[in-house]
Amino acid sequence: MDPTLIVLASTALGALIGAGITLAIVTARRAGIRRSAEMRPELPEVATAILDEVDTFAVVLDAALAPVYANPVARQERHLTDEELTDPEFLQRVRQVMSTGIPDTHEPDPGDPTDTVRIHIVRLQRRFVVILAEDLGEEQRVNAMRRDFIANVSHELKTPIAAIGLLAEAVQHAADEPPVVRDFSKSLVKEARRLGELSRDIIQLSEAQSSLRPEDRERVSLRDLVRGEVESHRSYAAQHGVELVITDDDAQHREAIVYGRPTSLGAAIANLLSNAIRHSEEGQRVGVGMTFERKQFLVTVTDQGEGIPAEHLPRIFERFYRVDGARTRGEGGTGLGLSIARHTMRAHGGDVDVWSQIGVGSSFTLTFPLVEAQSAQKPSKRAKKLKRSAEKSLAKAASRASAAGAPGTISPEPRHDTPRPHAGSESPKGTS
Repeated sequence: MDPTLIVLASTALGALIGAGITLAIVTARRAGIRRSAEMRPELPEVATAILDEVDTFAVVLDAALAPVYANPVARQERHLTDEELTDPEFLQRVRQVMSTGIPDTHEPDPGDPTDTVRIHIVRLQRRFVVILAEDLGEEQRVNAMRRDFIANVSHELKTPIAAIGLLAEAVQHAADEPPVVRDFSKSLVKEARRLGELSRDIIQLSEAQSSLRPEDRERVSLRDLVRGEVESHRSYAAQHGVELVITDDDAQHREAIVYGRPTSLGAAIANLLSNAIRHSEEGQRVGVGMTFERKQFLVTVTDQGEGIPAEHLPRIFERFYRVDGARTRGEGGTGLGLSIARHTMRAHGGDVDVWSQIGVGSSFTLTFPLVEAQSAQKPSKRAKKLKRSAEKSLAKAASRASAAGAPGTISPEPRHDTPRPHAGSESPKGTS
């Protein structure tokens, strides 16, 4: 056979084999890309745009149940841990949604305090599963507090309302017996006063628990507020034979100014004063101390009463909690005063602390943060600068007037439009 034909045939055969191999490689690569796209499809942009804006935890899984997307909330604060995402029961529910397309929802168990996450599982375009999670722990806590509060209020209101009804019937039946009517009337007035105090304290507690808006804040002088409450409680203290004593650490001559709701702050101080007086014996003293501590102003109410047992101290700020229920109910205590004081102080950025010892007495301290302490000092510095500026202006004007006048003449009196020092500063010598 001709060698030339052999070479040509070999070359053609090699070209065909090479082309076949190249075609096979290209086909395999395209098939791999297609299979990869089927296994890891791209998320629709509109879906990711929506999930990026929601305030709920959102994670997207593909058909292989592998995470392919997490929104900003999920990346910053994970409501679901890796252990929960790989939990067999949870994965079974995800597969069920993927296969059927029927959404699945898990609601928290009210009886399990650790179960606080609501989960929604939804299929997206047959290739993805979206997991939405929302932590309801705070909502459950608020709802529980609301239920407890309503139950407590209902229980507390039943007693005076029932007593008023029974006393009214007794007065009606004893209309021909004036002495009996007078006795029942006294009890009726007492129960009505108790009902009024309970209603007032419930309103004050609701106000104390509400957030302070900017329009609710007023400039409050704490010294004036404390002294006003003390004076308003002197007659009540006199009825119990208790002496009220005020001590004020005013050596620094600083103003104690806060911005807040005056009625709420006054109610907090009033509740501590009334409690101290109520729990003091005749002839004892209730002290009210005011002092500065760095950028804080402290108001301490101290009594010489029976004291509070240590096991009760952690709970005395709870609503309707009473150390001695029989005594406080008999003397008109509602069990809300300390709770009002704590909520009010915390709403204003402060707090209330307690110290007590059996047989010695109790001491409650209100801590007010003087957030305006530095700004309150700035006007005084500005006034000093204005004073110095005015003094220099007056001195220059006097020197010019002396230079313009003849020797031995008297400088004219300053005109009324002459610059004067800022209000509150001393007038320079030689000026009217």
